[in-house]
Amino acid sequence: MDREALEKGARQILLTNLRQGVAEWNGQEYSFVCPSLTGYPFQWFWDSCFHAIALLHLDPEQAKAELRTLMSGALPNGFMPHIIFWEMEKQRDFLSRNIVGQTDPHYSSTMQPPIIAYAVERVYQATGDEEFKAMALPVLVNFYRWLRDTRDPDNDGLIAVIQPEEAGTDCSPKYDEALGLGELSNQGFVSALRKIYQAYEPLRGDDQKILSADLFHFEDVLVNSIYVMGMRSLVRLLGDSTESAEFNCEAKRTLDALLEKCWDEEVGAFFDLSGIAEKPVRVVTISSLMPLILEDLPRPIVERLVNDWLSSPDHFWTPYPLPSVPASNPKFMPGNPHGFIWRGPSWINTNWFLYHALLNHGYKELADIIATKSIECVEKSGFREYYNPYTAEGLGAKDFGWSTLILDF
Repeated sequence: MDREALEKGARQILLTNLRQGVAEWNGQEYSFVCPSLTGYPFQWFWDSCFHAIALLHLDPEQAKAELRTLMSGALPNGFMPHIIFWEMEKQRDFLSRNIVGQTDPHYSSTMQPPIIAYAVERVYQATGDEEFKAMALPVLVNFYRWLRDTRDPDNDGLIAVIQPEEAGTDCSPKYDEALGLGELSNQGFVSALRKIYQAYEPLRGDDQKILSADLFHFEDVLVNSIYVMGMRSLVRLLGDSTESAEFNCEAKRTLDALLEKCWDEEVGAFFDLSGIAEKPVRVVTISSLMPLILEDLPRPIVERLVNDWLSSPDHFWTPYPLPSVPASNPKFMPGNPHGFIWRGPSWINTNWFLYHALLNHGYKELADIIATKSIECVEKSGFREYYNPYTAEGLGAKDFGWSTLILDF
């Protein structure tokens, strides 16, 4: 598939999934790409950030509209929800099949990996739109302060998630112990998750009380790596200012904490920390590689992650890399997970992160292979939610928005 065909296919997905109108519940105009018309018909936080980056290659004005719409959902305290239900008439059917924590019927009460400042920076770099940047900066400053002030109760620089979907890697095996997962299936996961949601119900709206309850309290490596990435974009957007210095300091503190608390020298990988006790979760997943997205990760650590894990055929270097769980993990599930996701298949969004990371660290050949193989997945199976890492079979939702990130490889 040549570039022109890729762009044509991506444009078709992004236009088909585009939702525009005026929300009845708040009178605001919205213009965003939903991840999938069938399974995900609303606005999702990190999906929208990925859609905006892909749209830069096709329609920069729509890229700005995507992020404007997302940021218009920010609350006065800085919080930005992971789902906004702009079109309420579709909500009832969705909530009959999915559990979503809410304090307000119009949005979720949970977050997603905080990549938004990076997406805003990319849009600003591409368009030079000063008005767009000026609109975005107060929202971004409030959001990243909310993360620091609300989600880091022990003030160690690492922010915590309160349920698996906040990290975006929903059913990853690294969460099995914390969830008390007995039945390894989507039904088992939903049942375990429902118990946590029920326990959270009287606490919803007070994230610090939820974190203190210690029911699911994860200092997640993927989330914190993206948190550093986002804050560094915010630093560049803010220029020479006291706020810029504030977030530069915070980004350094988070990276230092990742290195000090999450790096395992013996295994040569990063591990999440579970609970207030910060117990290392010694399960290698795609999250263990995510600090590679940080350009100043110490070189010896970069080399161990790349040589021992990422490029090893025993682990992540499958025919269509990079699987969400290494092939060496006994719980590795490369085929159709029937909703039990992030346990084996390869995803375009994590490939995109690590493609750019490898380029930044000087591994052009490996990066080019990931790009080529990701494009082959789309050629063979279309823009799907995720792919079998051995066959490139497309799995999950069809016409999936963030797989258009292939344009940014």
